[in-house]
Amino acid sequence: MLYGCIVHRAELAEDHQLIPNAIEELLRYEPPGPHVARYVATDDVTFQGQVVPAGSALLLMLASANRDERHFGHPDRFDIHRKPGGHLTFGRGPHFCVGSPLARLEGRVALQEVLKRWPAWEIDMSGARRSRTSTVRGWDSMPAVAA
Repeated sequence: MLYGCIVHRAELAEDHQLIPNAIEELLRYEPPGPHVARYVATDDVTFQGQVVPAGSALLLMLASANRDERHFGHPDRFDIHRKPGGHLTFGRGPHFCVGSPLARLEGRVALQEVLKRWPAWEIDMSGARRSRTSTVRGWDSMPAVAA
């Protein structure tokens, strides 16, 4: 994965037109909110042969759905050239995130500006620390050094 990231970063630094697609792949591959909880309708629901009793709480695993091999070829491979779309990071239907255009814009601008200033860097993974939270994925620290 590390070599692939270095190659992708070099491509993105050279061609900023690839950034929107890279943002979509980042959202699919590493969603900031890997799951959401919902309550089912007031009636029993049968879903794929299983009865979900009325009032049940469900935990929807968006991160798992974004790696569904029935929908994504080579789902565990990060690929900025993947055809965008189809991920569930922002939900679907009436629960679709109204802030998704802003999140995409912020991601695009941030990545574009970082790549303008530092087209190459190295990450000290021994110093990187994931955030300890059950609701949001992210990093508390990720030391980087310009190469």
